[in-house]
Amino acid sequence: MVVVAWVSRHPPLPDQIFELKKRLGEDVEIVQISKTFRDVKEVYNDIKSCGAEYAIVVLPLSMISALTQYKDITWIWAEMEPVHDYSCPGEDLCLVFDSKRDVVLESPNFKRHLRFKEFRKIVKVEMVTEEWEGGE
Repeated sequence: MVVVAWVSRHPPLPDQIFELKKRLGEDVEIVQISKTFRDVKEVYNDIKSCGAEYAIVVLPLSMISALTQYKDITWIWAEMEPVHDYSCPGEDLCLVFDSKRDVVLESPNFKRHLRFKEFRKIVKVEMVTEEWEGGE
C-alpha cells in the first residue's frame, strides 16, 4: 500500500484521488492532516508518523521550501487554475462548476473558483529578487 499525506484544510477532490491512483496504483491510502502547525519539523513528523511516502502540501511557501530538505518524502503540489472570481460573495455557483475537479475558496469579500489541473513534484522553492530603485 502507498500512503499519501494530504496536508490541507480541504479534502482531496474526486479527480485528484483518481489521478493519484492512476500514478501510484489502486492501493493508495490518503491520510488528511488538517491543523495549524507550529513549525516545519512538526509537519514532517506528522507526515512520517502516518507512514507516508508522498505528501501533497498546501502550506505557506516558506514552509514548503524548508520541507524540501527532507529527501525521504516526495513533495507534491496540486496545481489549481483560476476559473474566475465571483463579483459578489452571495453569488451562486457558475454553470461550469464541476464538483469532481473544482473548488470555491471563500473569504468575507470574495469567492474564487479554482479547477484542479495536475500534480507537480516540488523540487525547490526559490525567490528571485533585483535591486529596487522605487517608483516601479
